[in-house]
Amino acid sequence: MKRNTPIILVNSLNKVSGGLTKAVMKRANTLAEEFKQVYIFTLIYQQNQAHILKDLYKNNILSEKVTVFNLLEDLKPNQKPQKKYKHGIKEKGFIEFKDENQKLPSYRYYKDGLYKMYKRFDGHGNLMFIDYMDDARHRVKREEFNKYGLLARRRHMDMQLNKPRLDQYYDNKGDCYLTIWVNPETTKSSRVVSFGKNAKEYNSLDELKSEWLERKLNKISNPILMIEKRPLDQLVANLNVKSLRRVPVIHNNHFKKPFDNSAEVRNEYQYLCNHLDEFDKVVFLTQEQKDDVQNQFGERQNLEVIPHPAEQQLSQKKIMGRKSYNPYLAVSLTRYVKQKRLDEAIEAFQHVVREIPEAEYHIYGFGKEEQNLQDLIERLQLQENVKLKGFAEDAMETYQSAACSILTSDFEGFGMSLTESLSAGTPVVAFDAKYGPRDIVRDRVDGFIIEKRNKTALANSVIQLMKEPTFRNELAKNATQVTQRFSITNYKKEWINLINII
Repeated sequence: MKRNTPIILVNSLNKVSGGLTKAVMKRANTLAEEFKQVYIFTLIYQQNQAHILKDLYKNNILSEKVTVFNLLEDLKPNQKPQKKYKHGIKEKGFIEFKDENQKLPSYRYYKDGLYKMYKRFDGHGNLMFIDYMDDARHRVKREEFNKYGLLARRRHMDMQLNKPRLDQYYDNKGDCYLTIWVNPETTKSSRVVSFGKNAKEYNSLDELKSEWLERKLNKISNPILMIEKRPLDQLVANLNVKSLRRVPVIHNNHFKKPFDNSAEVRNEYQYLCNHLDEFDKVVFLTQEQKDDVQNQFGERQNLEVIPHPAEQQLSQKKIMGRKSYNPYLAVSLTRYVKQKRLDEAIEAFQHVVREIPEAEYHIYGFGKEEQNLQDLIERLQLQENVKLKGFAEDAMETYQSAACSILTSDFEGFGMSLTESLSAGTPVVAFDAKYGPRDIVRDRVDGFIIEKRNKTALANSVIQLMKEPTFRNELAKNATQVTQRFSITNYKKEWINLINII
């Protein structure tokens, strides 16, 4: 009997990533221990995709047994670089000025009194992109370069909206192999043209994705395709691939605001929820979310629950013997996005500081809300107590340094930060958001479950953990039981069983 082949379909991979990407790579690594071939298919452009992948393998973040294919890289005719080209800061005939507002080296270029170009380099002196301006200072195009100094993408800009309207992709010989039209108002792709030996026009990017996926999947024996992002469900449902089994994996809350049963289903989840029978299995991360879907759309035999695993980080003896944690420190490891409601955590921490002036709250992550959060910290005059720390290189060490961790999300799909914190022996204070906190954290056993928006209760729970070390350490002792409740052994067994029997 032929064995099934696991394939994970996701937009992108990166070393600095959120929970979904970490979960995808964890599953791929786990399945690679059992199956001869495991694949990850990625779909979106990344400026240095080859270097990102090399870094993931080198740092053992992704097993070398896992084969990764990217749509745009796979379509590229000439992938091998001819030589590395080093771009300089100076441009003949131009006067440059350094942009002091940017963390990375960036420069404005003037000629004949007119602003003509803008360059940015990475921390190693590699050119990242060049923006070109017309005489009226409108940005007309951007050229992006890979780590070899070669042009990877040229973006033609809409001068009114200052957003891309046409993208050209280049191979390592400098030839354009793909052009994609973009709606500058919606940023969605439309018509696509591929060049080379088999030049072809497509009515949409989805049409190109479908053709590519069908071609790749038809070469794989008994493919089991795990779909990680909801906009891809309908595309995968319509693929014409013999013996293909389709398995959506639900990573997030499926409700619109206020993100509970009182709300409608989010637009990107409507196809899946209304076509559950078209998929061979649908995997949820929590029993609560599966129950909510079944209550609304009816019971199904193809719905499964496989939570993320919590892995043992320290022995119980080491956790209880550890004296180095800061009793007045709280941490969060999360993206700086509105969903995480870090603004509410910061506002709640005002009350903590009034009670414990030496208390600190360190927030580790990245995201587009960074400046808004920094502005809030300064407005509340909490600069000495609340700090945005950027990406945490060692999550476990960060959790172990603190009295507790905080999660204030509007919604989650599981909340990997909860299991990570508990496995490190660090109690959690979490808003009762769908989904994850109530499935993972045991109220007053290994943390606190707080009613959403109740910032006073959140602050009081943090204060109690900081002021009562005996109580806090009892919760810390219980916290590590999460590694039995969400064991890697069960996780591996459940996924292998699903792939084998489907």
